[in-house]
Amino acid sequence: MEKMRSKSVAAYEWLVDKDHVHWSITYFNDTTICDMLCNNMCEAFSKAILQARDKPVITLMEMIINYLMKWLVRKRAEVEKWNHDIGSNVFKCLRDNQHIVDINKKTCACNRWQLTGIPCIHGISALLSSNCDSIDYIHNKYKKDKLIKAYAPVIYGINGLRMWPKTNDKPLQCPLFKKQKGRLKKARNLQSDEVRVGGKTKLNRNYVVVRCSKYKKEGHNKSTQIEGVGWSLDGFETRQGCTQI
Repeated sequence: MEKMRSKSVAAYEWLVDKDHVHWSITYFNDTTICDMLCNNMCEAFSKAILQARDKPVITLMEMIINYLMKWLVRKRAEVEKWNHDIGSNVFKCLRDNQHIVDINKKTCACNRWQLTGIPCIHGISALLSSNCDSIDYIHNKYKKDKLIKAYAPVIYGINGLRMWPKTNDKPLQCPLFKKQKGRLKKARNLQSDEVRVGGKTKLNRNYVVVRCSKYKKEGHNKSTQIEGVGWSLDGFETRQGCTQI
């Protein structure tokens, strides 16, 4: 926090009153065995059904069912091809100060082991010094047999609307619809720190320090052109293709 205050007093004052369980990994709840802080999974699913969102309810549900059917089959096939008991993403975490580590309880003072279920760098160091295999200390939810069970359910297709059984109930009528002005909106609302460039969503570059990769100076980059060549910038010789912004 002191380092943050030295960088930005406003950021420190905004964060100091917030509960630590909402932003500090040390205080996160480890019940879910997940360290994801964003809603990327929801946004990915929302994008996957983008073409179905403006369809009638029955068509919408049929498109979602078809998507989930293919998704489960694809994920199940991917897991069955694993050569090990855990996936490649978990292997990357294993390859990735002093902290207290309890191998038997699978805990570390940094809280990352408890949070993700994957040994952190401190836990791996302790396991190596104890001649233990890191794979044996990974949570069971990452194991191949668990994921095969997770993707085991099968969503069966259904017959078309014309083949549905007839009933004597009064057919449901569509609700009254009033077309809104303007073009139908499909894109999600952007966050305050996002901008849309060329149809793609990117993080806002506000408060981002531009640094020249050639001269290692802040405030300019090497890609922009300059009118003159050979003048000095704080003791650094500036050549064409490197200018101050």
